[in-house]
Amino acid sequence: MQTAALDLSNARRKIVSFVKNQVEESQMDGVVMGISGGIDSAVTAYLCVEALGSRRVMGLIMPDLRVTPQDDIADARAVASELCLDTKEIDIARIHKTFVKGLESSRLAEGNLRARIRMALLYYHANLSNRLVAGTGDRSELLLGYYTKFGDGGVDMLPIADMYKTEVRQLGEALGISRRIIAKKSSPRLWTGQLAESEIGLSYDVIDQVFTLLFDRGLDARTVASRLKLSRAKVDQLMKRYERTEHKRRMPEICKMR
Repeated sequence: MQTAALDLSNARRKIVSFVKNQVEESQMDGVVMGISGGIDSAVTAYLCVEALGSRRVMGLIMPDLRVTPQDDIADARAVASELCLDTKEIDIARIHKTFVKGLESSRLAEGNLRARIRMALLYYHANLSNRLVAGTGDRSELLLGYYTKFGDGGVDMLPIADMYKTEVRQLGEALGISRRIIAKKSSPRLWTGQLAESEIGLSYDVIDQVFTLLFDRGLDARTVASRLKLSRAKVDQLMKRYERTEHKRRMPEICKMR
Protein backbone atom coordinates (compact mmCIF):
# COMPACT_ATOMS: atom_id res chain seq x y z
CA MET A 1 0.00 0.00 0.00
CA GLN A 2 1.28 3.47 -0.90
CA THR A 3 0.80 6.28 1.61
CA ALA A 4 0.60 9.97 0.70
CA ALA A 5 4.04 11.23 -0.29
CA LEU A 6 5.64 13.94 1.83
CA ASP A 7 6.37 17.19 -0.01
CA LEU A 8 10.15 16.99 0.25
CA SER A 9 10.78 20.57 -0.91
CA ASN A 10 8.42 21.90 1.74
CA ALA A 11 9.96 19.65 4.40
CA ARG A 12 13.40 20.91 3.50
CA ARG A 13 12.32 24.56 3.79
CA LYS A 14 10.62 23.93 7.12
CA ILE A 15 13.64 22.19 8.62
CA VAL A 16 16.07 24.87 7.45
CA SER A 17 13.82 27.57 8.92
CA PHE A 18 13.43 25.56 12.14
CA VAL A 19 17.20 25.24 12.64
CA LYS A 20 17.76 28.95 11.98
CA ASN A 21 15.03 29.95 14.43
CA GLN A 22 16.21 27.58 17.17
CA VAL A 23 19.74 28.97 17.03
CA GLU A 24 18.66 32.62 16.80
CA GLU A 25 16.06 32.40 19.57
CA SER A 26 18.57 30.67 21.86
CA GLN A 27 21.20 33.32 21.09
CA MET A 28 23.71 30.61 20.27
CA ASP A 29 26.53 30.67 17.74
CA GLY A 30 25.59 27.48 15.90
CA VAL A 31 25.14 23.76 16.41
CA VAL A 32 27.25 20.72 17.19
CA MET A 33 26.15 17.27 16.11
CA GLY A 34 27.38 13.72 15.82
CA ILE A 35 28.32 12.48 12.34
CA SER A 36 27.96 8.70 12.26
CA GLY A 37 28.15 7.84 8.58
CA GLY A 38 24.44 6.97 8.52
CA ILE A 39 21.58 8.57 6.62
CA ASP A 40 19.99 10.43 9.54
CA SER A 41 23.14 12.28 10.56
CA ALA A 42 24.04 12.99 6.93
CA VAL A 43 20.65 14.56 6.15
CA THR A 44 20.70 16.54 9.40
CA ALA A 45 24.19 17.82 8.66
CA TYR A 46 23.29 18.91 5.12
CA LEU A 47 20.22 20.79 6.36
CA CYS A 48 22.04 22.43 9.27
CA VAL A 49 24.70 23.68 6.87
CA GLU A 50 22.00 24.96 4.53
CA ALA A 51 20.45 26.81 7.48
CA LEU A 52 23.58 28.19 9.14
CA GLY A 53 26.55 27.79 6.83
CA SER A 54 29.37 25.32 7.37
CA ARG A 55 31.32 27.55 9.76
CA ARG A 56 28.49 27.39 12.31
CA VAL A 57 28.11 23.61 12.25
CA MET A 58 30.59 21.44 14.17
CA GLY A 59 30.63 17.70 13.53
CA LEU A 60 31.93 15.15 16.02
CA ILE A 61 32.90 11.74 14.67
CA MET A 62 32.91 9.43 17.70
CA PRO A 63 33.63 5.81 16.84
CA ASP A 64 34.52 3.10 19.29
CA LEU A 65 37.23 1.53 17.16
CA ARG A 66 36.57 -1.86 18.78
CA VAL A 67 33.05 -2.05 17.33
CA THR A 68 32.53 0.72 14.73
CA PRO A 69 32.94 -0.47 11.12
CA GLN A 70 35.65 1.35 9.16
CA ASP A 71 33.20 2.14 6.35
CA ASP A 72 31.05 4.13 8.81
CA ILE A 73 34.07 6.22 9.76
CA ALA A 74 34.95 6.73 6.10
CA ASP A 75 31.39 7.80 5.27
CA ALA A 76 31.30 10.19 8.24
CA ARG A 77 34.58 11.76 7.11
CA ALA A 78 33.27 12.07 3.56
CA VAL A 79 30.11 13.92 4.71
CA ALA A 80 32.15 16.26 6.92
CA SER A 81 34.62 16.94 4.11
CA GLU A 82 31.94 17.57 1.49
CA LEU A 83 30.22 20.07 3.82
CA CYS A 84 33.52 21.68 4.92
CA LEU A 85 32.64 21.15 8.57
CA ASP A 86 34.82 21.96 11.55
CA THR A 87 35.23 18.35 12.65
CA LYS A 88 36.73 16.57 15.64
CA GLU A 89 37.30 12.82 15.68
CA ILE A 90 37.34 11.09 19.07
CA ASP A 91 37.78 7.36 19.63
CA ILE A 92 35.56 6.71 22.66
CA ALA A 93 37.03 3.25 23.32
CA ARG A 94 39.38 4.43 26.08
CA ILE A 95 36.65 6.43 27.83
CA HIS A 96 34.26 3.49 27.60
CA LYS A 97 36.88 1.04 28.87
CA THR A 98 37.58 3.26 31.89
CA PHE A 99 33.86 3.51 32.69
CA VAL A 100 33.17 -0.23 32.65
CA LYS A 101 36.34 -1.31 34.47
CA GLY A 102 35.25 -3.33 37.48
CA LEU A 103 31.55 -3.24 36.52
CA GLU A 104 29.33 -6.22 35.79
CA SER A 105 29.39 -7.07 32.10
CA SER A 106 26.24 -6.37 30.05
CA ARG A 107 26.08 -5.90 26.27
CA LEU A 108 22.98 -3.70 26.52
CA ALA A 109 24.25 -1.51 29.37
CA GLU A 110 27.66 -1.15 27.77
CA GLY A 111 26.07 -0.32 24.42
CA ASN A 112 23.85 2.37 25.91
CA LEU A 113 26.90 3.73 27.74
CA ARG A 114 28.53 4.35 24.34
CA ALA A 115 25.54 6.52 23.35
CA ARG A 116 25.71 8.41 26.65
CA ILE A 117 29.44 9.05 26.32
CA ARG A 118 28.76 10.54 22.88
CA MET A 119 26.03 12.74 24.34
CA ALA A 120 28.42 14.01 27.04
CA LEU A 121 31.07 14.83 24.44
CA LEU A 122 28.55 16.68 22.28
CA TYR A 123 27.49 18.85 25.22
CA TYR A 124 31.10 19.41 26.26
CA HIS A 125 31.88 20.86 22.83
CA ALA A 126 28.56 22.71 22.74
CA ASN A 127 29.51 24.43 25.99
CA LEU A 128 32.97 25.29 24.67
CA SER A 129 31.62 26.93 21.53
CA ASN A 130 28.23 28.32 22.66
CA ARG A 131 26.22 26.01 20.44
CA LEU A 132 23.10 23.87 20.57
CA VAL A 133 23.24 20.11 20.20
CA ALA A 134 21.32 19.05 17.10
CA GLY A 135 19.87 15.55 17.33
CA THR A 136 19.60 13.20 14.39
CA GLY A 137 16.67 10.98 15.42
CA ASP A 138 13.80 10.40 12.98
CA ARG A 139 10.08 9.80 13.59
CA SER A 140 10.33 6.04 13.14
CA GLU A 141 12.98 5.78 15.86
CA LEU A 142 11.10 8.08 18.22
CA LEU A 143 7.86 6.12 17.94
CA LEU A 144 9.72 2.83 18.37
CA GLY A 145 11.72 4.20 21.28
CA TYR A 146 14.73 2.95 19.33
CA TYR A 147 17.30 5.24 20.87
CA THR A 148 19.13 5.60 24.17
CA LYS A 149 17.46 7.71 26.84
CA PHE A 150 19.87 10.53 27.73
CA GLY A 151 22.17 9.21 25.00
CA ASP A 152 21.29 10.00 21.39
CA GLY A 153 17.94 11.10 22.88
CA GLY A 154 19.71 13.84 24.87
CA VAL A 155 19.71 16.84 22.55
CA ASP A 156 18.49 20.44 22.25
CA MET A 157 16.54 20.08 19.02
CA LEU A 158 15.41 17.38 16.60
CA PRO A 159 15.29 18.74 13.03
CA ILE A 160 14.18 15.53 11.24
CA ALA A 161 12.12 13.92 14.02
CA ASP A 162 8.80 14.40 12.23
CA MET A 163 10.03 12.46 9.18
CA TYR A 164 9.84 8.69 8.93
CA LYS A 165 13.03 6.79 8.11
CA THR A 166 11.87 6.11 4.55
CA GLU A 167 11.16 9.84 4.09
CA VAL A 168 14.63 10.74 5.40
CA ARG A 169 16.12 8.40 2.79
CA GLN A 170 14.04 10.09 0.07
CA LEU A 171 15.19 13.52 1.23
CA GLY A 172 18.76 12.22 1.23
CA GLU A 173 18.36 11.38 -2.45
CA ALA A 174 16.99 14.86 -3.16
CA LEU A 175 19.98 16.39 -1.35
CA GLY A 176 22.41 14.35 -3.43
CA ILE A 177 23.77 12.31 -0.53
CA SER A 178 25.87 9.29 -1.49
CA ARG A 179 23.86 6.22 -2.54
CA ARG A 180 26.17 4.19 -0.30
CA ILE A 181 24.91 6.09 2.76
CA ILE A 182 21.27 6.08 1.64
CA ALA A 183 21.26 2.31 1.07
CA LYS A 184 23.19 1.44 4.23
CA LYS A 185 21.42 -0.77 6.78
CA SER A 186 20.45 1.35 9.78
CA SER A 187 22.29 0.69 13.05
CA PRO A 188 23.18 2.62 16.21
CA ARG A 189 26.44 0.58 16.28
CA LEU A 190 26.28 0.05 20.03
CA TRP A 191 27.85 -3.39 19.63
CA THR A 192 29.41 -5.41 16.86
CA GLY A 193 26.96 -6.56 14.19
CA GLN A 194 23.95 -4.63 15.51
CA LEU A 195 21.33 -3.90 12.83
CA ALA A 196 18.11 -2.01 13.56
CA GLU A 197 15.73 -3.96 11.33
CA SER A 198 17.03 -7.33 12.53
CA GLU A 199 16.62 -6.24 16.14
CA ILE A 200 13.10 -4.85 15.61
CA GLY A 201 11.98 -7.73 13.39
CA LEU A 202 10.49 -5.64 10.58
CA SER A 203 11.86 -3.43 7.80
CA TYR A 204 11.47 0.34 8.02
CA ASP A 205 9.40 0.20 4.83
CA VAL A 206 6.80 -1.83 6.75
CA ILE A 207 7.23 -0.03 10.07
CA ASP A 208 6.64 3.37 8.47
CA GLN A 209 3.48 2.22 6.70
CA VAL A 210 2.11 0.77 9.94
CA PHE A 211 2.83 3.93 11.93
CA THR A 212 1.44 6.18 9.20
CA LEU A 213 -1.89 4.35 9.32
CA LEU A 214 -1.95 4.09 13.12
CA PHE A 215 -0.81 7.58 14.11
CA ASP A 216 -1.43 9.79 11.08
CA ARG A 217 -4.62 8.20 9.79
CA GLY A 218 -6.00 7.06 13.16
CA LEU A 219 -6.85 3.52 12.05
CA ASP A 220 -7.11 0.63 14.51
CA ALA A 221 -4.64 -2.25 14.57
CA ARG A 222 -7.00 -4.76 12.96
CA THR A 223 -7.68 -2.46 10.00
CA VAL A 224 -3.98 -1.65 9.61
CA ALA A 225 -3.08 -5.34 9.53
CA SER A 226 -5.78 -6.01 6.94
CA ARG A 227 -4.80 -3.09 4.67
CA LEU A 228 -1.12 -3.96 4.71
CA LYS A 229 -1.71 -7.72 4.55
CA LEU A 230 0.27 -8.19 7.76
CA SER A 231 -0.43 -10.50 10.65
CA ARG A 232 -2.16 -8.79 13.55
CA ALA A 233 0.72 -10.01 15.73
CA LYS A 234 3.22 -7.87 13.78
CA VAL A 235 1.14 -4.72 14.22
CA ASP A 236 0.61 -5.51 17.92
CA GLN A 237 4.36 -6.04 18.28
CA LEU A 238 5.03 -2.48 17.11
CA MET A 239 2.29 -1.03 19.31
CA LYS A 240 3.68 -2.84 22.35
CA ARG A 241 7.12 -1.42 21.63
CA TYR A 242 5.59 2.06 21.32
CA GLU A 243 3.73 1.70 24.65
CA ARG A 244 6.71 0.16 26.44
CA THR A 245 8.98 3.05 25.47
CA GLU A 246 6.53 5.89 26.28
CA HIS A 247 8.74 6.94 29.22
CA LYS A 248 11.46 7.92 26.74
CA ARG A 249 9.22 10.49 25.07
CA ARG A 250 8.26 12.25 28.32
CA MET A 251 10.08 14.56 30.66
CA PRO A 252 10.92 12.91 34.01
CA GLU A 253 7.93 12.74 36.33
CA ILE A 254 7.88 15.18 39.26
CA CYS A 255 6.43 14.31 42.65
CA LYS A 256 4.12 17.31 43.15
CA MET A 257 4.01 19.09 46.50
CA ARG A 258 1.64 21.92 45.61
